[in-house]
Amino acid sequence: MDLAECLEQVLGLKSQPLPGPHAAVSSAAGPGYRILHLSSSAGFWEDRSQVNEVWDRFDRECLVLAEALSQVWGPVERVELSPVLERSMQGERVPALAGVLSNFVPSLSAWRFEDRSVCVGVGQWDRELPVVLVAAAGDL
Repeated sequence: MDLAECLEQVLGLKSQPLPGPHAAVSSAAGPGYRILHLSSSAGFWEDRSQVNEVWDRFDRECLVLAEALSQVWGPVERVELSPVLERSMQGERVPALAGVLSNFVPSLSAWRFEDRSVCVGVGQWDRELPVVLVAAAGDL
């Protein structure tokens, strides 16, 4: 992870326009939210022996990024996404960004602004897929 580059990308999420209500949904954006993959590991198709080390490294990188963002935006809020996933699975309506992220990111470091939240976290869609450091903007 290049901290300066990641920091610049995340800071940009505060002011970038978010897709409108009729925007096409993609893996990186949907109505009212945008997700950036800042860093990604290799996949774990055959060898899972290093997955814990990779998670630890990505968690540390996320912490460093969150600390740098806190220097700009102030104190961070920790957001656990497992309750969002549970509500979503029970058919309850959840904010689109929180719903997407809850499928693969267990918790976030977030900052709330007037028109959106900006957050960073680490996740993995499936145990064989890469671990990713993500940043996102939208309604949590």
